Amino acid sequence: MKETKIGFCIPEFDPIRLKDFLSSNDDGKWGSDHNGENDIAVVRSTNFNDTGYLDLSDVALRTLSDDDYQKTKLLENDIVIERSGGSANQPVGRVSFVTKEIEDTGFGFSNFIQRIRVSDEYNAKYVFYCLYHLHSAGITQTMQTQTNGIRNLEYRYYLNQKLPKPSPIEQTQIANFLSAVDKTIQATKNSIAKLEKLKTSLMQNLLTGKMKPDGSWRKEDEFWIDDKFGKVPKGWKISYLKDVQDINKESLPASTDPNYTLKYITIEAVFTDRIDFDKVPEYKFSEAPGRARRIIKKGDFIVSTVRPNLKGFARLQEEGDNWICSTGFATVSPIEKQVSNFYFFQILSFIGEKQFASFISGSNYPAVTDRDFKQLKVYEAPFEEQIEIANKIESVVTIINKKQNSINQLDKLKKSLMQNLLTGKVRIPQEALKNESNG
Repeated sequence: MKETKIGFCIPEFDPIRLKDFLSSNDDGKWGSDHNGENDIAVVRSTNFNDTGYLDLSDVALRTLSDDDYQKTKLLENDIVIERSGGSANQPVGRVSFVTKEIEDTGFGFSNFIQRIRVSDEYNAKYVFYCLYHLHSAGITQTMQTQTNGIRNLEYRYYLNQKLPKPSPIEQTQIANFLSAVDKTIQATKNSIAKLEKLKTSLMQNLLTGKMKPDGSWRKEDEFWIDDKFGKVPKGWKISYLKDVQDINKESLPASTDPNYTLKYITIEAVFTDRIDFDKVPEYKFSEAPGRARRIIKKGDFIVSTVRPNLKGFARLQEEGDNWICSTGFATVSPIEKQVSNFYFFQILSFIGEKQFASFISGSNYPAVTDRDFKQLKVYEAPFEEQIEIANKIESVVTIINKKQNSINQLDKLKKSLMQNLLTGKVRIPQEALKNESNG
């Protein structure tokens, strides 16, 4: 076994330094303020993310000389590296692969970014996955310095790191295999985006009563007018949240078994409609954070009432009586009267934002108080209609959550595959390599 920066590799993957894979290695240009005539879209650190592909939804426009633009124009198979940026939880050194679409659009790159090109004798996508793994595995954490709050990649040191060097054929096979996983992840994300649009449309129309659960539209004479909510379907009411749900029903006693295990839900684990349980730490009662006093049970949902994470919603669907959260959340539980908890979860997530803004108080710690939270007003449809509306929306939410779980599993698979394929611990079948060679 031979040592590389991403781990020990098999002897056949004889390692070389990163800089020996390269044909060129270039600095970026920031240019001057754009003038509307010679504007060039310039990639900067904010366009990097954790996927390995640039987010170009918000690209800076700058003015560059023709010579500078030609030197910094991104071409297909280029790799761009974040040299400065990062944060306490985000090491500098993110990388992105340049696609044909980016080349055709004509992007440049800024002075906080480095662009490398891989020699023709090697596979650029393979080298990209090596560098992507360096960052995603946290290895670049050891290659950064910090000056005046800015994190910088120790670039010379980075270039001298040894990476595994399989045969060109196996490099291509590894890159193709990992690319197939990436394409599956992206296709699933695209599917979720379409479902999210469908969910938003259903919420906008079903939760306000514009659309009936059978898909037909209410006519104008089927509404009454509320001063705050406007048109409300006849047969529906406007109710205070405290009258249709139990708010902050149960808190953890001040004293209990010090060894009792608690699962503590923090805002970092909360996403719309779901909780990321990989981010839920466990504590013994004696070690639990002092503000973690609210108990959550299956069927409850929680709402963040504190900025900057105001109005973060999630619903607990796990069994157990040892789930807790901080008092920065309001907990909402099913009330004894006949109502749908999921219906009100969606109602609150949809219409609560403006009311939240009006209730915020405090300057050092802006928040919605428990008293004000209970005074939030919501649509209350007849129970049978609540169930039908909830079922319509939940059917879409269930599919979204399943697809999101698939992405989570694919991400874990990808990390495992990168570590093993790039070091040769798992090999592409030799028959496939022979076929590629003979082809």
